[in-house]
Amino acid sequence: MKINLVNENFKTEYLKNLLATRGVTDIKKFIDPPADVLSDPKLFSNIEEGKKFFDTTLANPDSSILIVVDCDVDGFTSGAIVWSYIHAIKPNQKIQYVLHEHKQHGLQDHIDNLLNSNDRYDLIILPDSSTNDFEYHEALGALGTKLLILDHHDLEPNKSLSTHACIINNQTSELYPNKDLTGAGVAWQFCRYHESFSNPDTPIVNNLMDLAALGICGDMGSVLSLENRYIMKHGFENIVNYFFESAINKQSYSMGEAVNPTTVAFYIVPMMNAMIRVGTSAEKERLFQAFIDGHAQVPCNKRGAKGTTEEVAIESLRECTNAKAKQGRITDQMVEKLEQKIFKYDLLENKILFLRLDEDDDFPAEINGLIAMKLAARFKRPTIVARLNEEGYDRGSIRNVADCALTDLKAFLNESGFFEYVQGHPNAAGASIPDANLRAFHEYANKALADIDFNEGSYDVNFERAAIDKDLQDLIFEIGSYPELWGQGNPEPLIYVHDLYISPNEIQIMGAKRDTLKIEKNGVAFMKFHATDMIDQLSKCNEIKMNVVGRANINTWMGNETAQIFIENWEVIDSLLEF
Repeated sequence: MKINLVNENFKTEYLKNLLATRGVTDIKKFIDPPADVLSDPKLFSNIEEGKKFFDTTLANPDSSILIVVDCDVDGFTSGAIVWSYIHAIKPNQKIQYVLHEHKQHGLQDHIDNLLNSNDRYDLIILPDSSTNDFEYHEALGALGTKLLILDHHDLEPNKSLSTHACIINNQTSELYPNKDLTGAGVAWQFCRYHESFSNPDTPIVNNLMDLAALGICGDMGSVLSLENRYIMKHGFENIVNYFFESAINKQSYSMGEAVNPTTVAFYIVPMMNAMIRVGTSAEKERLFQAFIDGHAQVPCNKRGAKGTTEEVAIESLRECTNAKAKQGRITDQMVEKLEQKIFKYDLLENKILFLRLDEDDDFPAEINGLIAMKLAARFKRPTIVARLNEEGYDRGSIRNVADCALTDLKAFLNESGFFEYVQGHPNAAGASIPDANLRAFHEYANKALADIDFNEGSYDVNFERAAIDKDLQDLIFEIGSYPELWGQGNPEPLIYVHDLYISPNEIQIMGAKRDTLKIEKNGVAFMKFHATDMIDQLSKCNEIKMNVVGRANINTWMGNETAQIFIENWEVIDSLLEF
């Protein structure tokens, strides 16, 4: 197990010093951010024009509005924020929404219908998308349709903002400081700005902050941003949306009854993403309806319940659970199938595993990223899963190996010069490469990455302690007391504990499935869930020395608190064989 201590091995003020290395200058403000960390919405470019679009449309009793809902959690929540705000301030407003059938974005798959339909909309609102839909903006503008874009995606290189749409985007607003705000945050801020003029005494927007928090979390907005931190802290502390509340209740056991960026990202977002990826059009329709009117009654499709009705929030949650299971089955089946191709064509000869899919690889493109992630984990190397299009580009998803020496796959691919684009997060992104560049790219990557062994796990840790160090408990209690602080951009700290000497009788095997391991030593409980492999390894040793990497946790039981470490990885040495 290769360990890399990424900061000073702090021995005092553990939390303060760690956060300081990550750019936090005021720890009190970070832990409990005041309302003044919210940026003034007027710092968005074009926001006054957007308000005029909004007001002009709402003032006309015959006007109609269309919301184009983007195809991820950030898109669904930002769309729900706008829909809910309009419905609250003008319940009789004619307002419709459209969803994407697959993984399109913006106006891509709706433009033909909008141009050719007899229906005309006075205002089309595009939350979380469409900054770069230049040609579509012009075509719709020619029909007299106003377009209001509430987005956070980058403007394409060497492009100028469209003059046929009102684009409110933190990335293209020079004065707006928070570039980590996502589409749900932009939509929430726009509604907040409008409310400051129209409904200052009857606030609605605060009750939509939970959806903004969910969208920011779902799109991996950085928690180091004080504005994001404020929205997520207060949004998750005050759940108002019935569907979101129902999802938390359903997952409360797994979440440990804690609602924070980590638990929401692990237990809430994946259910919804699964539905958006593999659900039917009708199921995705119910998902959005659950966000905007969760108490509405819909036909229950549960087996044995034909002819009955159910609240759409509850019905959609059941469908989300099924979609996640379906997504898992499809992903596992395709990974098994693609394994044969990998071995058949010796694709593991290259440092980066590149799978160009064929027509018989007939799974939804929406799960390219999940399959790439599974393959990267199984074969211990960065993975690209892509399809060749008619223009000669291989386009798909990239995923990196967890805990490896290559810490930013996106940057590596972009810097190679062979890709048309790589856009997204450092180790999970979308990519496009001319098919003609593949051979040269592999030669480049094989040489550049020759010294990296992706099979050797490399853990970036924040603290290193011997098992007998007296301050280990203090470290765990201080770090473990703030689970709500961790998330994208501010990962939960990892602690490396070495020289943990134990005997077989100090190992406890627990749980109904007998697959939970607990070791108590020096006042600290070391825990590992789903620990079958670890239990088997320990059973073969007599006197044992362990080194572990794990996360701090505090267990509270009957008023007593115990310092725990949840084990992420470990190495076991039979100490009788040490010399």
